[in-house]
Amino acid sequence: MDDLKKIINENLNKNYELFSKNYEKFFDSLAASNLDEICSNVDAELNKDSEIMLDFFNNIVLLSIKEKKVFILPQNNKKASPKALDIFASSIILHYLLNADGAPVAGQWILYRDLPGGLFYDATIGGVLKPLVDKFKASGNAFIEKIQSLGGARASFGQYAGIIYPFKKFPVLFILEQKDEEFDASIRALFDISAPHYIKTDIIKTLLVYTVKKLLT
Repeated sequence: MDDLKKIINENLNKNYELFSKNYEKFFDSLAASNLDEICSNVDAELNKDSEIMLDFFNNIVLLSIKEKKVFILPQNNKKASPKALDIFASSIILHYLLNADGAPVAGQWILYRDLPGGLFYDATIGGVLKPLVDKFKASGNAFIEKIQSLGGARASFGQYAGIIYPFKKFPVLFILEQKDEEFDASIRALFDISAPHYIKTDIIKTLLVYTVKKLLT
């Protein structure tokens, strides 16, 4: 498990420095945007203090433009004391808000390589998913249970398939084929055809890395 964590952390660290440099710029761009339109595009709430509340992996997060911080509300309680979210996750959320155009989720699934420019990074996706394969290669039910624990649900795409929602309008479908006598285990990650309307392709990979980390912990 330590090796799996090391692989995931290395993948996350590749983007951490970039996100740190652009963190305040993301907030400045958001402050200059139409917040009502943004919230409409992602089914988020805008309160009287111009704070945005939205779902993130089955939790409620609160984005404060004034403080330039993103907070997570413990136990999904809007009245609870919020805790600051790390810059990495916060930057993914900011990117999502700034890029979303409100396109409907279509229920049509595509592989990463089918996203705009996806072929450029496609060869690396197997490496991103490998820690999941190693952990759940003979534990399909545990894989589905983990997806459900993060607010996801079982899907009818094989015996061990589930959909997880990093964001309300950004589902990710995982399909696990368990190891058997003939074939090694494998996992595929698919995205709704509307995905490019919400997140750019390179950041989709970053979000996938982050999702894998949550599925491993």
